Amino acid sequence: MRPSWLLLFLLLCQGLLPWALGQNVPAQERTVRNLEGQLNRAKALEEQSQRRIRILNQELSRLSTRVENLLKEKARLEGEITRLERERAALSRQIAQLKEEIRRTEGRIAQLEKDLESLKERLQALMRSLHREKAGRYLPLLRAQSFTDLAVRARWVGYISRQDADLVRTLQTTLKALREERERLSLLLADLTAKEKALGETQRALEEQKKELEATLSSLEREAQGKRALLREALQERQGLQAELAQLQARVLAERQRLLELKRLEEERRRQEEERRRREAERRQAAAQPAPREASVVVPPPPLPAAVGRLAFPVPGGRILVPYGQEGPFQVIQGPAPGSPVQAAAEGYVAGILYLPNLGYTVMLVHTETLSTVYTNLQEPLVQEGQRVERGQLLGYTGGGLLIRPEELEFRVAVRIGGETRFVDPSAYY
Repeated sequence: MRPSWLLLFLLLCQGLLPWALGQNVPAQERTVRNLEGQLNRAKALEEQSQRRIRILNQELSRLSTRVENLLKEKARLEGEITRLERERAALSRQIAQLKEEIRRTEGRIAQLEKDLESLKERLQALMRSLHREKAGRYLPLLRAQSFTDLAVRARWVGYISRQDADLVRTLQTTLKALREERERLSLLLADLTAKEKALGETQRALEEQKKELEATLSSLEREAQGKRALLREALQERQGLQAELAQLQARVLAERQRLLELKRLEEERRRQEEERRRREAERRQAAAQPAPREASVVVPPPPLPAAVGRLAFPVPGGRILVPYGQEGPFQVIQGPAPGSPVQAAAEGYVAGILYLPNLGYTVMLVHTETLSTVYTNLQEPLVQEGQRVERGQLLGYTGGGLLIRPEELEFRVAVRIGGETRFVDPSAYY
């Protein structure tokens, strides 16, 4: 862009920017309030996420402590069960030994009873025989051949009788002792069996406790897995919230800075407006004083350069809605409908593109050293800065600004006369 037209474009921006920014102050304040509201909500959500994470960590710590205690209790139960199993095994061996001893004792008792019964039968037969033959018991003695034989026979009969009686008494004493031993072993067996049964019941109870404890541990592990999954989700959610919070904080700071700048510009615009009104009042006051009458001279717009020719109407099918000078140094051209096409009024190149939300895109075309045209309220342009354009080439469509109707175009024509650049009535060049 050449220096003279750069100056013109800057002047145009200075004319549009304060007004557009002044109109944007309330909207910017609303934007800042909305962002601050979003920021507060994001902070509240982030605090909720932090509380949720703390609660989940506390619950996981509680579950971990409980699992640790249950594992200790499980280890204790397993040790107790192992000890009981060893004791039961030892008792089982003792019971087996006692049963074997009882079996042997009962065998001995049975044999002694059998021997005793046989001896009793022998004694009973002898007694019956002696009873029947009271006198006959002396006959063997009478048959003795000599005195010596008689003495021997008598002693032998007595000896046999005494020996049988002693044997019976011995057998009875041994039998009694064996029966007492069997009774003692039976009582001991019953006691050991009762102990083994009690140990078995205790072991089964401990194994049931172990099963219940293992089920509880499994349930706690599932619960811990669920808590850990929730914790991972909460951490991811907090990470996203923190990123969003950082973005919102940056946006709030930027929008607050922008609001301060807008307010500063608004204050500057007000000051300039007050200065303009003051000067206008002075001018009117001076105009009200008597002055020599002079013939008014209307200065017509300068002629177009021969290389340009007449300008094409920028909105095909449109009409002039507001003439030049009524609202400012421009024409308001109304298109057939919102989003009407806008064309280049003459051949040239794109000297600059400016975007303001309230005014949309503004495109400036330079046609010659002394002539340029400006198109305001465009949607996103179809041309780029520095691009050559032909007469009638489509620049874009109306409707890009918030404060201008979507079917209207603000059209300006700027000419340079001598060292001065000013806007003129476009109607003189159609």
